[in-house]
Amino acid sequence: MKVAVTTQSGGIKDLVVPQFGRAPTFTIVELSESGEVKSVEVINNVATQQLSGAGVSSAQLMVDKGVKCVITGSVGPKAMDVLSSAGIKIYSAAGLTVEEAIKKLVSGQLSEITSPGGWGMGKGMGRGMGRGMGRRWM
Repeated sequence: MKVAVTTQSGGIKDLVVPQFGRAPTFTIVELSESGEVKSVEVINNVATQQLSGAGVSSAQLMVDKGVKCVITGSVGPKAMDVLSSAGIKIYSAAGLTVEEAIKKLVSGQLSEITSPGGWGMGKGMGRGMGRGMGRRWM
């Protein structure tokens, strides 16, 4: 089974980062039937440079890589739709190392994410608050 974990710089000792779509890297861990680590691959997330749609692009990358499970902190609604449609399970483990998260996944100790987090902020564009309607000087 292939498991993708959102990470900062990648690798089995790296920490799980809380965001999915704009995670700098994905550490993809292949597990044997018994839950042993067979291989580890780190891929850069090119979606971090997108102005919008980073979550959907990242989710599609997971589908293309044949991932069956994602470990992260939270996932936006559109990314969750893509992952759920592909049958990919999503688990929460922000703050743990990849190694710790994998051990907890194998032992059934991670909680599954079944509802999306908030909409992402985009590439530094905020969440659309304000709309330019602040105080106007007369």
